[in-house]
Amino acid sequence: MRLGLSFPCVLLLTAALATSVRAEPPEAPAGGTAVVPLGETPSRGGQREVRLDQPFSMVGLTWSGEAPDRVELRPLTEGGWGAWTEAELTSARGSEPVWTGRTTGVQVRATRGGDDVTGELRLVALRPSLGRTPVAAAPKAPAGRSAEPSAAPSPVPEAPSSTTATPRHASAPPPLVRRADWGADERNMKWTPQPTETRAATVHHTAGTNDYGCADSAAIVRGIFEYHAVHLGWGDIGYHALVDKCGTIFEGRAQGLERDVIGGHAMGFNPNTFGVAMLGNFQDVVPTSDALTAAGAIIGWKLRESGVAPDSAVELVSTGGEGSLHPPGAAVRLPAIFAHRDVGQTLCPGQLAYDRLDEIRSAALN
Repeated sequence: MRLGLSFPCVLLLTAALATSVRAEPPEAPAGGTAVVPLGETPSRGGQREVRLDQPFSMVGLTWSGEAPDRVELRPLTEGGWGAWTEAELTSARGSEPVWTGRTTGVQVRATRGGDDVTGELRLVALRPSLGRTPVAAAPKAPAGRSAEPSAAPSPVPEAPSSTTATPRHASAPPPLVRRADWGADERNMKWTPQPTETRAATVHHTAGTNDYGCADSAAIVRGIFEYHAVHLGWGDIGYHALVDKCGTIFEGRAQGLERDVIGGHAMGFNPNTFGVAMLGNFQDVVPTSDALTAAGAIIGWKLRESGVAPDSAVELVSTGGEGSLHPPGAAVRLPAIFAHRDVGQTLCPGQLAYDRLDEIRSAALN
């Protein structure tokens, strides 16, 4: 993944110059997601503006042809337009989703080779807060933060099981919020879990915003799940686990905790790795100690259950692919806990998280 960066506000367009389109979602799916082709919106100064009658809280950008070099967006806030944020380009098909908070408008600009290609993109406006209220699965709450359960979720179909499942781990993971409890709609789960042998863990950030409340964390995870599974066509969320800044751990990919299954988080190194993403952007902001400790806790448990010492080194063989630093078949020596940037063309998990990998390793050893 490439890093999403925040920039200072630029000079706002005047009301006379502002160009917008007020669009209704083509359909009204259960999650309330709206998909707006930006080519159908007017262009002004290399940017497109979309306003929706119904509020949304997360945005992703997808495309069908050649990927842009850079995509930026900014949401409409109570005080006007927010800061431009670069959306991380996570695959050949789209960006990572960016949490905007509740809004009804967003401006987008995208370039390729210096040329404006914003009109080639589709804006996906997600409304994950419209999902079920999550139930806390007894996660250990950091000081000053309660973890009281709310109303029980309604039943959803079970995720499909792998035909060649790996053995279940012997011990329970650290306290966390399960998929059913954060509100995963398993009807969107189209990926059949594929077994692997976990030999290492990869640390990520989601590269969105750090400006979220921990009460929003479950909604952010729901949005990432829907976006990965449906709009990028992955069939499930890419990460095995996610951690918010308050230290709450969320179960990610189906069967990815108690069993060893392939994730979708590090091109060339998805087999044999356990992907954990911290919610936020840590290029210029230091991750909280709660987030670092929680990431280390879930990684340490997973590696020990898989027979891997968290402070060991491993040799992994790259499967290659777009965005990988290593060609197919290359043997790469890595720490058992490494960063996405160690194997991919990315700054993920951000410099200030990368500088603190030893804190995650220390927590994993404990």
